[in-house]
Amino acid sequence: MDRLNKKELLALEALPRDVTIGDYALENVQPGIVHFGVGNFHRGHQARYVDDLLTRNHFTWGIIGISMQSSQARDKLAPQDFMYTEVTLGETIKIKIIRSILDILVAPENPSKVVEQISDQCIKLVTITITEKGYYLSKGKPNLHHPSLISDMNSLSRPATIYGYLTAAIIRRRNGCSEPLSIVCCDNLQGGGNYLRKGVQELLAIHDPTSLAWSRSHVSFSSSMVDRVTPSTDSNLRQLVASKLGLDDFWPVSGEPFSQWVIENNFAAERPPLDLVGVVFSNDIKFYEQIKLLFLNSGHSIVAVLGYLIDKENIHETLEEPAIFGFLREVLLKVVLPATEMPNNFYCENYIEEVLERFQNRALPYKLQQVNTDSSQKIQQRWFPAIDAAIAKKINATPMSLVIAAWVVHVEKALGEKKLNDPLENEFYKALARDSERDTTRNISRDKVYDFLILAGAENFLFFKLDDFIESVINYYKKIKAGNVTQILSHFLTQPSLDMRN
Repeated sequence: MDRLNKKELLALEALPRDVTIGDYALENVQPGIVHFGVGNFHRGHQARYVDDLLTRNHFTWGIIGISMQSSQARDKLAPQDFMYTEVTLGETIKIKIIRSILDILVAPENPSKVVEQISDQCIKLVTITITEKGYYLSKGKPNLHHPSLISDMNSLSRPATIYGYLTAAIIRRRNGCSEPLSIVCCDNLQGGGNYLRKGVQELLAIHDPTSLAWSRSHVSFSSSMVDRVTPSTDSNLRQLVASKLGLDDFWPVSGEPFSQWVIENNFAAERPPLDLVGVVFSNDIKFYEQIKLLFLNSGHSIVAVLGYLIDKENIHETLEEPAIFGFLREVLLKVVLPATEMPNNFYCENYIEEVLERFQNRALPYKLQQVNTDSSQKIQQRWFPAIDAAIAKKINATPMSLVIAAWVVHVEKALGEKKLNDPLENEFYKALARDSERDTTRNISRDKVYDFLILAGAENFLFFKLDDFIESVINYYKKIKAGNVTQILSHFLTQPSLDMRN
């Protein structure tokens, strides 16, 4: 079968009835956006919105993608002229050909070309989806002691971090076209734009104070809330696309029918008219970020951890277990919700039910281990602040002690099965080895819980200092190690303490 590309599309007399493509000529599109992190989420979310914008004849917003690590995205999409199919999986299947990505650069191969591209005057916007670990955060700010950031502090000749690339580009831009630039974080980070600002300004202060002063009025850093489930691509999706399109697509992407993008309304350069295609520009984005992080992202990680412990593969399959579904619902409604500040006109109970319904979408299998990737970084954002907020409001946070215990067991199990995908993988192995070598008269369970939580940054949160909470974590750790997690959850759900208040 021939492969999807411009030539083969032109050779088709007509697209199949259930396949659509934007009504615009690709040769009219000019780059206006540089995007870091050309993975499935970007291709099923931001690139899709931009493709819709191009259909409305706003041709100066094409995307130049940047891969921070591997050449996989470029190698798969270049033979397809960087076009691919986006498949919406719900009650019906909808397929669209996306053409908003014009090129993909691989940063390690030619870092100077990446810097040059960002500093080109045609580029007005930089967007970023590099996951939480790409920000090198520690105690709420970029970790200036991390080797990669130290490298960028010493030299920007070959940037090692997102901060280094942006800093080098801003310096070149000031000395070149001197046009303003807007930078938008599109990762699951509350206040992600502020992290970018802090990291870039630290490096500018070291390398070019004049450019730092210039950037304060010519470069903006914005946060955004992004929401759409986009699973990893597998052979089943590729076969589905081939059967519908009649052409092979080596890297299609699938997503749920739901999609949302809210951007902080703070632009130094021209603002893309994405509101024409459903994007919301907000002067107060913290509420949107908090709701999504504490309910959807937090819930996703809870299901993924518990599902892994009972050897499930996908999110929807895990929620077919009544005990896990019931436990998740109770945690969101009776721990997270009362601990979260809500505006009067927002019905969060309805939002929670919508989240649960989305998680159960059988048409969209979402791998547990895709969610569990980088979990040591994710739970710092998704779980820990909610636990502290519940404790501060005297809400019974015991259910979250069970969740954290399950996470510790999940890390231990994933290490044993060599399935842990986490930037702290080596550190977890070392902690496990230390625990096994300790005197057996010591409380090995206690040591393991403390060691793993410290690695995940729990020392920076109130709950870690509360003996009763940590004792609960240790007790649930022992119970989960010794028993069946669904039975433990079922028993937990029958306890009268589920009013969740002390």
